[in-house]
Amino acid sequence: MKKNNENVAQFASYHQVIQLNPFDAVVCLRKINTKAYEIVDYNAKLASFIELQDAKATKANCFFGEQSWQQLLNILHQEFNVVRMVELHMGYKLRTFAVSVQQLEEKIVAIILREEQNDSKPYLQFVEQHINPVITTDLQGRIIHQNIAATSLLPDKQNCLIGLDVFSLLESQYVSEFKLLFSKTIEGSVFGMPKCLFQGQLFSDEPFYLRTHPTYYNGELVGVHLFVKDANSFLNEQEALYYLALMDELTGIWNRKAFKEHWLHHLNDKNNENKQVALILVDIDRFKKFNESLGEGKGDELMRKFSQRLNELCHSRCSLYRYNSDEFIFILKDASINKIEHIANSILEVLKQPFMIDGQEYFISVSIGISLSPADGKDIETLVRKADQALFSVKEHGRSHFRYYREDMTNVFPNEALMEAHLRRAIEFNELSIHLQPQMDLNNNSINSFEALLRWNNRKFGFVSPAQFIPIAEASGLIIEIGDWIIDEVCRYQKEWHKKGYRPVRIAINISPKQFRKENFARKIKATLKKYNVSPELLEVEITESSMTNVHETFSILTELKQLGVFVSVDDFGTGYSSLSYLKRYPIDIIKIDQSFIADIEKDDKNEAIIKAIISMSHNLGLEVIAEGIEEPSQVAFLKRHQCQKGQGYFYNKPLPVESIVKKYFVS
Repeated sequence: MKKNNENVAQFASYHQVIQLNPFDAVVCLRKINTKAYEIVDYNAKLASFIELQDAKATKANCFFGEQSWQQLLNILHQEFNVVRMVELHMGYKLRTFAVSVQQLEEKIVAIILREEQNDSKPYLQFVEQHINPVITTDLQGRIIHQNIAATSLLPDKQNCLIGLDVFSLLESQYVSEFKLLFSKTIEGSVFGMPKCLFQGQLFSDEPFYLRTHPTYYNGELVGVHLFVKDANSFLNEQEALYYLALMDELTGIWNRKAFKEHWLHHLNDKNNENKQVALILVDIDRFKKFNESLGEGKGDELMRKFSQRLNELCHSRCSLYRYNSDEFIFILKDASINKIEHIANSILEVLKQPFMIDGQEYFISVSIGISLSPADGKDIETLVRKADQALFSVKEHGRSHFRYYREDMTNVFPNEALMEAHLRRAIEFNELSIHLQPQMDLNNNSINSFEALLRWNNRKFGFVSPAQFIPIAEASGLIIEIGDWIIDEVCRYQKEWHKKGYRPVRIAINISPKQFRKENFARKIKATLKKYNVSPELLEVEITESSMTNVHETFSILTELKQLGVFVSVDDFGTGYSSLSYLKRYPIDIIKIDQSFIADIEKDDKNEAIIKAIISMSHNLGLEVIAEGIEEPSQVAFLKRHQCQKGQGYFYNKPLPVESIVKKYFVS
């Protein structure tokens, strides 16, 4: 085809769209005056539709046959975007065409012809006459057609979308979801997005339901029809099931399946080659305590609010997924270090504000591990594993910050399945030990009680953090066997110290909810005390609120323990949803104020008020109070002023091996 050379560069963007349009004959014209037009471009189909006088001509009156041009010129003088039936010459025959004109730019128009007897007539009539806006794209997402309903809803300044990239029209939060459905549609399936919105409020100022249909021409898949429908339109079973399969039921954000599908789509997109992508793994610190304290319903509410807050950080190049129960993943594309760290810092920043549940403030902190593609790998399992290794390093160094994966992290991060296998042999190989942390009497600075804490020095991994192996023990059920071992060891130490004439001290043992709920738990305590001939008042059973959810069962177990004569304490008091009712309902001796309150004594007046209230209430109920996590002299002064009986924390001493405790507190 011959073109005016001056127009080639200016109108090159239309060329591909015109050539790829399989449904219509299209010719683009530039207006010179009311009677004169120049040919800008046309597709090959035009010559088979209408008689051309000179296909090399640039002037429209020379390009078209005389009679056909007069009819087309007449249409050009009428209202655009209206379909008119016109008989045009093709050689010696007259053929009927549906003709419409669309304004592309100020002086550029497109004449679109569709033959009435076209093989695709039934379906194209359905599209053209559809009451809802319909736009058609090629397989790459370039818009090649829009129906009359679509045109009528567009503003005068943008009444033609032909040639535009449909992905660029979407509001950023809908791009990732649409790309996935688009890729599935060009595989031959029909899908729908319950909510979608174009930029500039095209077609609608509220999110609408977008339905995608694969588009065929002469039996070949050539593109996608996009139907813009009311948001309340019904999803059919197939698309609804597919859509729901990709969404996390609790939070409404993308789930693990969507994460994997999106990643495959990313790998198959050649436009993403050599572009860095960051996988940002976000793990909620100690989320289990919220579920235990709040109960399942309120815990779910907190999780929804948390995920919504994270989701607000997403944009067109950043997507969020719920990977596991308390793990979330951001995928950040075109990821420079500045962009990565902006997201990571934004995550930490938005969580500084509390979450309100039933009028009570709750704070969530997270740890973040980051891996990079292609530097750290391309397959998703490798990237997640390396981000997890970076996350583990964060938890080992204080939580609540972020780290990138480094090669040396691989050497210290064991495989979880392998770790469980080693943990099963830990008692047999004498790898477990007990450390004790002193509890200081704040009235006279004496020490007559300790908390027992478990440590593991593995022959393969070395010292393993409790934050890493305790969850494995809980999930595998090993925690019951390990808990029994701790009780036995503590009682053995008590017997040994008694024989050596050391002064009597009480030792608190953390009891797992699984161990506490075993029907023979109290009997095991009784048997172990008897085995070592230990006075029951030297043993303290420390439980969490999650152990006390079944009222009848809890009361029965605690009553048995009190009949034995052992002490009962409640750990992390102040973070729970029903703490006050527990105090009234159950036979409890001691409450331990959670360290999160102690840490913020001087920063938050509300924390001060809560601590004072807990201490005062406990005194009135005849309970002993122990404050955890003391690190500053000012904290000690505050607790003393308000008659808190005991405190423990690094200010006094970190947890020490039993041998060191004996040397420091018994024989010195």
